[in-house]
Amino acid sequence: MPFKAKLGMVVMPASAENIEATSAFYSHMFGMEFSRTWTDAVKVYYAPISLDATMFCVEYRHRLDWEERLLAMPLIVVDDLEVAVAELTELGGETKEEPFDMPIAPQGMPEYRETMMKKGLHESQITDKVGVMQRMLDPAGSQILLLQPDQHAQYAFRTGIYSIGMSHEQVTFWDHEMAMTRKLGLGDGPGPEPAEVRAQ
Repeated sequence: MPFKAKLGMVVMPASAENIEATSAFYSHMFGMEFSRTWTDAVKVYYAPISLDATMFCVEYRHRLDWEERLLAMPLIVVDDLEVAVAELTELGGETKEEPFDMPIAPQGMPEYRETMMKKGLHESQITDKVGVMQRMLDPAGSQILLLQPDQHAQYAFRTGIYSIGMSHEQVTFWDHEMAMTRKLGLGDGPGPEPAEVRAQ
């Protein structure tokens, strides 16, 4: 089953004082040694935690002027950022700033370029950025990041031609879940409270 968008990262914020400890905390939790971004422009410790390359990250960042406090946020990978923002705004989302590029550190570009060419990409397909990003709030006020990756970055996020959808078994199971949801009268609107459902 193809996805319209894909969860690319879960990002946990940290301060300069606790980023090392926070990174070690989650590295131990997942049993994965975390890598670090090659640039201090964006200081992130991260590791893939799923078959389809979903990343878990600890990011050092300052609180933005409009943020009440630093909160975890998901990064959602989309095919077309402009279309996604328009659709999500219609559904109650809100943009907080202009889209921005996510650069790749210049000192890492030669090796990165060589690696991606070994994956079959032509040099003309490799840019000096991961892609274009947009920060948004969902209707409940939670912050999300949208990313439209450049073609070469689709490999890292397993999107585009590299995407991995759900297995037949997962699709079958989900079809059954949705059938039960409708059978219980929960398909339209919020439906009864969980306790009422359990009592049926």
